[in-house]
Amino acid sequence: MKIADHIRHSLEACDSRDLDKAMLFACLAVDGTARKMYPQIEKVGERFRRFIVEHFDIIELMHGGLNLQETVFPFKNNKGNVGIKFEDIVYEKFRCNLAHGNELPDGYGVMVKVQDGIQQFMIDIKNQSMTLPESAIYALGLPCVLAPVNADQKIGSNLYHYRDPINHYVVDRWWGNVDCARRIMDFENQVKVKMDFSNVWPSA
Repeated sequence: MKIADHIRHSLEACDSRDLDKAMLFACLAVDGTARKMYPQIEKVGERFRRFIVEHFDIIELMHGGLNLQETVFPFKNNKGNVGIKFEDIVYEKFRCNLAHGNELPDGYGVMVKVQDGIQQFMIDIKNQSMTLPESAIYALGLPCVLAPVNADQKIGSNLYHYRDPINHYVVDRWWGNVDCARRIMDFENQVKVKMDFSNVWPSA
């Protein structure tokens, strides 16, 4: 399946409020794009995470509100170590489970936005889990559209689009144009809060 198909299915699933499906296809788009961007990296998880890290500026803008690059969440990763970052959560909790047909771990999911511009998510310290806002799906999808390695992609319709706080991106007009997008994105005025969990950090 082409990257354009993953993006189309992700956006269509968002419109129908099937957010797990939308997240799955967004993750598959990241998978496919990262494979093309980093052919020298054999491990799927390594290149998946690298793609997110190298596009944190766009992802944070689209996600909204949080400093995802520096925030460390007080949950265990797949190796049992406490302290997990956004790229690990997306890969380990969402991508790996959804792509293999498994249920998401208890407490993990994607929450429907309240309305345009107002997102919601939940962090459960006691049960070591969290939900992501609906905007996370768009935050993962747009960098795939903008990646130069996907410049040859096309959905074939101008009905599919993304929005950041001030701009509108018709997907088929923006494939591969990451440099142009970064020039018009309003990074200067975005809110980015680094969350501090030191007072609730588990001892083991």
